[in-house]
Amino acid sequence: MTPLRISLCFILLFLTTTSAQAPVYSYNSCMNSTSISPTYKTNVKSLLSWITNDSSISKGFNYTTISSNNGGDNDGYGDAVYGLYSCRYDITGYFCQFCLTTAVNEISRLCPDSVTAILWYDVCILRYSNQSFHGKVSLSPTWNVTGPRKIKVIFEYGI
Repeated sequence: MTPLRISLCFILLFLTTTSAQAPVYSYNSCMNSTSISPTYKTNVKSLLSWITNDSSISKGFNYTTISSNNGGDNDGYGDAVYGLYSCRYDITGYFCQFCLTTAVNEISRLCPDSVTAILWYDVCILRYSNQSFHGKVSLSPTWNVTGPRKIKVIFEYGI
């Protein structure tokens, strides 16, 4: 290939690159506290860093506990941070990590002094708390989603 062709190929690649579109924000919930310990804040930062790193190698979801105690924090209170992330089933790899990196930045901005926080995007969710929630049903927070159309549910019995 001539140098001119190589240059034209690089220019063409430069002009056709795409950028990832930001995920669509859905909702967030923060439970603030004035008595958050510095250790808990440090553990939250460690959790958020773990989410960013782990999401690049995971299958789109994971959970963990970050605790400064050597023996763990079994009572569900204290400085332990319980966290999870999940991406929509069809979102993996770079796109999952991109959504979660965006979520980590936003949850840090929106919920700086929170003991419990959750952030939803259209393709991913991020949550942390000072109480273990893994395997437990959560009925809150809730929010209403409205749109321009009314939803009509039709039940048909038998054929």
